[in-house]
Amino acid sequence: MILLKTRRLPHCFFFLLSTAILIFVLATVWLLASIGLTFAEKSAFVAYVIDGDTIVLKKGTKVRYRGINSPEIPKRDKPGETLGWKATELNRELVQDRFVMLVQDDEKRDRFGRLLAYVFLPDGRMVNEILVREGMAFVCFSQKGSPFSKKLLAAQREAIDAKRGIWSIPAIRPEPYYVGNSQSLRFHRPSCPYGQKMSKSNRVIFKSRSDACREGFCRCKKCLP
Repeated sequence: MILLKTRRLPHCFFFLLSTAILIFVLATVWLLASIGLTFAEKSAFVAYVIDGDTIVLKKGTKVRYRGINSPEIPKRDKPGETLGWKATELNRELVQDRFVMLVQDDEKRDRFGRLLAYVFLPDGRMVNEILVREGMAFVCFSQKGSPFSKKLLAAQREAIDAKRGIWSIPAIRPEPYYVGNSQSLRFHRPSCPYGQKMSKSNRVIFKSRSDACREGFCRCKKCLP
């Protein structure tokens, strides 16, 4: 019988690893504290990337990126959207098989039961923000808004000005104007039944899709303006 010797990692390796993780955690806490916010946070390992804004952790928990919405990839009977796969590839390059920091605010889960989180890389960059800045996601706030709204909106305006990603593609069936809802922060095509139901006091008119997105309004998922 041949006995194979297994090489044990030196103790200094584990010390350096634990120190790096601690520094990552402390840096993130400092970042959040510097803007006056308190969050629930935890380190997690990303096992799989579903699409441009959804990941699966090692234990099987699904996480949906908070405050953004990436182009859809094909699913079942739905054909998907332009750049859906490219957004997925960028997300995969950023987080798959890596430890990340999940940061949650007061809105912990979406209607499908997925965790809602801002996802930070070990170097302190926010993945949500990177995807928006590269034109691989729209800013999409909830009625409560987002604690990182200014940061995400600035990234979106930069992407619009630079015509990156989704902003390099002409709008499909452009409308003469779009109708925004100041309460839901969604905007619609003039013919959209969801837009027509809103109260007149909540109506905001935009000349273009980019004008609506510059102000932090998100596309209606039904009429897809």
